[in-house]
Order: sequence, then C-alpha cells, then structure tokens
Amino acid sequence: MWVTYLTVVGEDKVVILDDPEVSLKMRVHLIRTSTKTLDIATYIYGNDEVSTQMLSELIRAAKRGVKIRMIIDALNNKIPKELSSLLLSLGIRIKLFNSFSLKKHIHNVTRMHSKITVSDQSVYIVGGRNIVNTYFYIGNQKNFRDREVYIEGRSGLTATRAFEELWFSAVVKELKEYRKNKKTLKNIKEANQFFEAWDTIPQAKKIEISKTISRLKFQPASDVRIIWDRPESYKYVNKNTTNYLIDKINSCQSNILIESPYIVFSDDIYKALQSAINRGVKVQIVTNSLATSDSYLVLATYFKERDQLINLGFDIWEYISEDEYLHTKMFVFDDKFVTIGSYNLDMLSAQINTECMVQFIDAELVQQALGFYKNTKSKARKAQVNTYIPTLFEDEVTYYSLKKYAIIKALQWTVSPYIREYL
Repeated sequence: MWVTYLTVVGEDKVVILDDPEVSLKMRVHLIRTSTKTLDIATYIYGNDEVSTQMLSELIRAAKRGVKIRMIIDALNNKIPKELSSLLLSLGIRIKLFNSFSLKKHIHNVTRMHSKITVSDQSVYIVGGRNIVNTYFYIGNQKNFRDREVYIEGRSGLTATRAFEELWFSAVVKELKEYRKNKKTLKNIKEANQFFEAWDTIPQAKKIEISKTISRLKFQPASDVRIIWDRPESYKYVNKNTTNYLIDKINSCQSNILIESPYIVFSDDIYKALQSAINRGVKVQIVTNSLATSDSYLVLATYFKERDQLINLGFDIWEYISEDEYLHTKMFVFDDKFVTIGSYNLDMLSAQINTECMVQFIDAELVQQALGFYKNTKSKARKAQVNTYIPTLFEDEVTYYSLKKYAIIKALQWTVSPYIREYL
C-alpha cells in the first residue's frame, strides 16, 4: 500500500490549539499578519459573530493588498449574497465545492470537509473547526469540542500546495461578480459601511491576542507532514488520508489512541484496526455518547454495531457532557506519531469527502497531545456490553434522551442500514 504525503526538511514551530478561544485568537492573528497571500478552505462558513469577525479581517487584509482565495462547501456557505458582492468587489476570490444539482444524483453527497487556512505560504492552521460560533464557544448554545494545529515554517509551502490542488480541482466553481446595477452597488456600499463600523468582538481585540501569544509555547518540530485528498471527479476522491491511516495502523506495535465524534467503520479501516488488535495492539477510542452526538443517523448505526466492536476487543469510551458535543479528530500511534485534522472515523471521511490532516512526531508535542487526549477521556465513560439494559438507561433518563433514543431505534430498523455507506 502506498501513501502520498510530503515531508518538508527544516524546522517548524507548532502549537496545538485545544482551547477554542485561543484558536479563535490565533486565527485572527494569522489573518492580521498576512502580507501577501491568504488561502482558506472550510466546510461550513456561518453567518454569526465569529464568521462576521473573520469577514471583517479578510476585508481589511484585502484593502491592504493581500491576495485572498476562499473555498467553501457549497451546501454550507451561509455568507449572504450582499456580503459576497462586497468580497468579490475587493478582489477576494471565492469558489464553491460541488454545488447541488439534480443531475448529479447521489454524487451530491461528496463534500469538501477539509479545514485549512494558509498565510503567506508559511503559516497555517489545520484541524476540525468550522467558521461558526459553536466551534469557538461564542454564545450559550451547545458547542463543539475540537482541536487544531497552528504551524509556522517551511511546511507552509506544502500546505499551500494542498490548498491549490483543491483550488484547481474540477469540482469547485468560482463565484463571479454580480452584475453591478444600482441595487448591487447600493448593497456593496451598505455592507462596506457596516464593516467599517464593526465593533471587534472582545476575543479579537489586539491586547487580548497579544496576551495569548505571549503565553503560548511554540514547540520546534523537524518532521511535520501534511496529508490531503484531492477530488478528481464526482465519482471518487483520491483517498490519500485513508491510505495514510491504514499504513500507520498496520505498522503500529503497542497502542492506537483515537478521538472521533463518529464511529462507522469502512471495511478497510475496520480490517486494519481488527488486525492490529489481533496482534496485541491496544485500540482505544473516545467518541460521543447518546447525549453528546449531533447525528441521529450515525448514532443509530453506531449503537447497532457497538456491542460487537467491544466483544472484538475495541476499548470504547463515550464522552459525557451537558453543554458540549465531541468533535475532535486525533490519532496517536504508539505514543510517537500524532495526527490532527478533519478526518472522522466514518464512511464519509474514509471513502467520499475530501479531508486534510497534519502529522508530527516531536516528543514534547506528542506529550501535549496525550495530555489533551487524557483530559477528554477523563470526561468519558467506558462503553460496556449490557445484554439486558437498553442504551437509554446508561445515563439519566430525560424527555430529551427518551425522544432521541426513540428516534435512533426507529432509524436502526428503517433508514440507516440502507445508507450506511454515506454516513
């Protein structure tokens, strides 16, 4: 089995962004310090405080001469048309991934799930967070617990290449400037005035960002590797990420630690993990519980298969929280290799969606990653086979949990078996 990824010779500086507020500040800092180019790919771009703050930063960057390119999944682009007009008028280029069409039939399911931001081909962020309030804990809603990596150094050239392979693929279509009639020009003017008067959210104030940066410990790393998928057509994706993970799993000798919000194994991933267990490798997974998963269809499939996985030797832990969903995607191999990115342990990531991840092997960074993993696990409960106790009774029974349980049980015997390939 072969895997394509690039190793960049030279030392990078790396920070793992586990704290959502720190992640937000470093993303703002990256944009503000851009001088030449800025490339952004995201699965979801929202229409709230965080997304508006990011747009304001992009507009200021464009006005000072930074060349900006954005790729957004077409089904998850929430930027209003009026704001898109302003961005395009400033020279910001925007491409949408796989716009919906009835002619594509099932191929509409193919999505751009990568999240990567690259500044000046030398600084970048890779991880699982989308540009929406819930990933940065802005607001009182239930938020997504996630993790990213901030990297400065020569591997930024590789990150740029990863972005450009997506930018020039056949499944993205560029937004063109809307015809400049009186209404469009009025909208652009009003949008511009809005951003000129925009009051920066507290987390993005310069003094707050300076304080955060002064407290961060940038760890030197000499072997940073970026692995990404390049979509070739609507029919398939070059799954370099899946090939990479299988290659790592097959070479493991002692343990594999995984954080993933969803567990729906593809055949190839399952076979590799089962083979690892059979040769004595400990495979431990922290995933969502009934209470913390945001996907009813995935839950229906996961709980139908969970007992079998446990009996086969998988050590599964389920995250428990009242105000968070687990959304982190991290793999630790033999306590030596750490991979963080957008890749979920599900069918979509394994076979369909475009994904991006970064690997590092620096001992200090690995220890930091293990610390974050242990912290997540400390808030999880070991999943066990309960022959006579339904999943519903593993937690406190509430109206919400009862309703959720009833829905997933209905899905288990109706829809989910037939669409497992697309979960």
